[in-house]
Amino acid sequence: MRRISRAAIGAVALVTVLATAGAAHADTVDTNGRWAEVTQTTADGWASAFLQFVDASGNPINDKTTPAFVQATFQSVQTGYTLEGWLQRSTDGGANWKQISGTHVLSTTLTSVDDSMTDRYYDGPGYLAQACFKFTSWAGAATHCSPAI
Repeated sequence: MRRISRAAIGAVALVTVLATAGAAHADTVDTNGRWAEVTQTTADGWASAFLQFVDASGNPINDKTTPAFVQATFQSVQTGYTLEGWLQRSTDGGANWKQISGTHVLSTTLTSVDDSMTDRYYDGPGYLAQACFKFTSWAGAATHCSPAI
């Protein structure tokens, strides 16, 4: 009987926390091998990190050819929050990641849009890249990263 009481109290506490925290939002990821994107919705808007292969001039290309580069675009649409976005690279199949771009800071109100684009970064054979962002308006916010290409 004592276990049921603790379980019931735990369930009520969990429901209370979830109800007061608001609805959870999950990442939406998409990729087709030449670009990749992660999107996170908020109560009023959304933010995304978009990564694509480009040539030396910054024109989109269809695959990782030599020489190939990657470029990331970050967008915040009416989120009401501040976020930081960056481009990262792995040279060991995705086991370890290193930030290669500067940090791009975006901030929006509930009625504004902000976006930013990285420079082009070499993306040769054996390299993987991801575009990532994190809301910085509150502690403990998750990092959202695109699929690796």
